Amino acid sequence: MKKAINITLHLCLILIWNTTFGQETRWYGESTEMMNALEGRGWDEIGFNRLPDSAEAIVRLPVWNLSRQTAGLSLRFTSDSPEIHVSYTPSSTRLEMPHMPATGVSGVDLYVKDSSGKLLWVRGSYKFGEQITYQFQLSNDAGLSKEFQLFLPLYNGLSELQIGVPDDKVFAFAPKRTEKPILVYGTSIAQGACASRPGMAWTNILSRDVDMPMINLAFSGNGRMEEEVIEYVSQIDPAVFVLDCLPNLGSFSENEVKTKLIYAVNTLRSKYPNTPILLTEHAGYSDGLVFEPRAEIYENLNAWLQESFTKLTSNGVTGIYTLTKDEIGMGIDDFVDGTHPTDLGMSKYAKAYAKKLKEIFEEE
Repeated sequence: MKKAINITLHLCLILIWNTTFGQETRWYGESTEMMNALEGRGWDEIGFNRLPDSAEAIVRLPVWNLSRQTAGLSLRFTSDSPEIHVSYTPSSTRLEMPHMPATGVSGVDLYVKDSSGKLLWVRGSYKFGEQITYQFQLSNDAGLSKEFQLFLPLYNGLSELQIGVPDDKVFAFAPKRTEKPILVYGTSIAQGACASRPGMAWTNILSRDVDMPMINLAFSGNGRMEEEVIEYVSQIDPAVFVLDCLPNLGSFSENEVKTKLIYAVNTLRSKYPNTPILLTEHAGYSDGLVFEPRAEIYENLNAWLQESFTKLTSNGVTGIYTLTKDEIGMGIDDFVDGTHPTDLGMSKYAKAYAKKLKEIFEEE
């Protein structure tokens, strides 16, 4: 019944748009071409998900459920159309959170490449409900074919995704890039909380800034460096591994945190002798300046990370690096709730990562 209702709503939506623009909209739905264009997955044949089906019986249920959310996934396509329509069904009815808007939790974000190769943001009009719809418009009087990138929701999943353009316009999905991606294993901050829209998650900002594919294996509240998740992380051969899990390790003991860090690095290094591994410190809590117990959490975690790093390097492990709290440089106005970044905080994260990765790649 629900599917029938969704189909009816979708048909009504098409009729409304056709009436509004005075022409038919041609829709491009889920297909082999669409899935071949889907970037951000470490495995093929997993749909709009972030872990393969085999993980369901292995990882904890919260990790599995979060892997059904589309953080970091994006679609690239070309079109000469000045208007782009997007329609999809969200997996969850929770479209927003108290500290994160629906546009970030469940929305999409469209960018278009200019003549210099820079991705520019395209404003969209949207409607949220059982069916989510976006209508994007841009100037294209010359009718030139342009390259687009559509970033998918950060904290929701989706189905029945369709992209529409006027019937007389050209549209084609672009095959995903083949170069090795940046792989991030992390927490809610890396998943995208609390960006105002998908393009403002630091991972997506970074991907655009360095022009590299990104695989986001961040799981909100559950980036705990568990052995079974590290095993899945190690199945992917990236340009660099980023381990940014300290914000979810505050309840663990010193020995447990160090054991997790050392196990993760040794596991990845054993499979990939030459792939850089970046260990990220806790970026801090903005209220740590006025509430000492919160400061103690990130100060301890960061000290333990540095001690683990020293132990690893003294044992002969090479190609590992750290990104420090000071290098990230978060200030008191860069957080929504003392923990999760605003868009400004996300930009600072991305800038710090871009600088560090440039140093790593030049050294390698």
